Amino acid sequence: MLFLGFLLMKNLLKPETAPVIHLLRSAEIRTVMATGDNMLTAVNVARSCRMVEVGEPVVFVNAVPPSDGQPSALKFIPAESPPQQLEGSYQQEGCFPEQPLTHFALNGKSFAVVCEHFPDLLPKILVQATIFARMSPDQKTLLVRSLQGLNYCVGMCGDGANDCGALKAADVGISLSEAEASVASPFTSKIANIDCVPIAIREGRCSLVTSFVVFKYMALYSLVQFVSVLLLYTINTNLSDLQFFFFDLVITTTVAALMGKTAPAKELGPERPQGTLINPLVLGSLLLQTGLLVAVQVICYFITVSQRWYIPLNSTVTAPENLPNYENTVVFCISGFQYLILAVVMSKGYPFRRPLYSNVFFLVALLVLFGLMIWLTLYPLGFMNMLTLKGIDDMNFKLVLLGMATLHFFMAFVLEVRGG
Repeated sequence: MLFLGFLLMKNLLKPETAPVIHLLRSAEIRTVMATGDNMLTAVNVARSCRMVEVGEPVVFVNAVPPSDGQPSALKFIPAESPPQQLEGSYQQEGCFPEQPLTHFALNGKSFAVVCEHFPDLLPKILVQATIFARMSPDQKTLLVRSLQGLNYCVGMCGDGANDCGALKAADVGISLSEAEASVASPFTSKIANIDCVPIAIREGRCSLVTSFVVFKYMALYSLVQFVSVLLLYTINTNLSDLQFFFFDLVITTTVAALMGKTAPAKELGPERPQGTLINPLVLGSLLLQTGLLVAVQVICYFITVSQRWYIPLNSTVTAPENLPNYENTVVFCISGFQYLILAVVMSKGYPFRRPLYSNVFFLVALLVLFGLMIWLTLYPLGFMNMLTLKGIDDMNFKLVLLGMATLHFFMAFVLEVRGG
């Protein structure tokens, strides 16, 4: 056998990694490394991918279990200390470094000792720890669950069988390969790098915000119709069957089906969406918008009954026999605008979704429906008999209705922007 030399293999950092890590840190999203590699290798990779920026100190956390009558010890060793200072730093026990932008680095053995013998310090260490080296599969899973115990929403990326437990335990697990890890993780990336992480976060935030938007719109849609029916029932009339059909199918179904098609924002920012429907912002928005829509409908009713050409309803007949009438026509027109106004106001884009105009089908549907409602308000023509509308010859009054709808739009928009 003839010795020719050594074969050296080098696993280079993927070029996409550093920009993605920098993007996540700019969005105030913590990045943590859990690897089975050697500690010094892990530290070097963390610096190369900008998980640890230039000038940010790294501190090794060395935890020693009890042995030979000696208690367990927890020691902090600055990685940048010169050799002659290492021994002195190693002996500073009980001194917990809490400087900002300090990155803790510990291996699997130290992590196990901390979990067992220093549970009170574990939260503090996890908050500052960035590098976990020589971690076993079970320790990776325990790390994910420990971070979740600190109310972190944890995302995990992995590409091997030793990552399966952590991928399954994480709130969002992304497999970077189609091997064993893809079986345990909810998501599998088609590209073998972490470019998919910002995409998944943006899509997730957009989906959450969109679900809240649709919920708020459907709740307000129900309230608009409830107020309309209650107001008309009070004066012994109601909406006709075709008017209900027009609102429910032509306007609401079209709007609700298209408003959720808005794509996520292109940029990943530090803002976080609301995590629950039961919070002051969502409930406050619903209450304010409800008060506004009630006020607009009631004001339009009183404007109608104050007109010289107004003819009161016949109170001796049932509600269906009172159609058509002025009150019904006015409430139909103004509530039709309210359904569309609320759809526009609720479809706020920034910072988690793209602007409304980027959703082309939704924008076209809104323009068509707004045009249809303006037509029904000003010149109903053949639709008068079909929708049981009362003819109003006073063009100034019709323009007042359009003005009330415009005022409602601006006030609803201001309330939503201030409240959101």
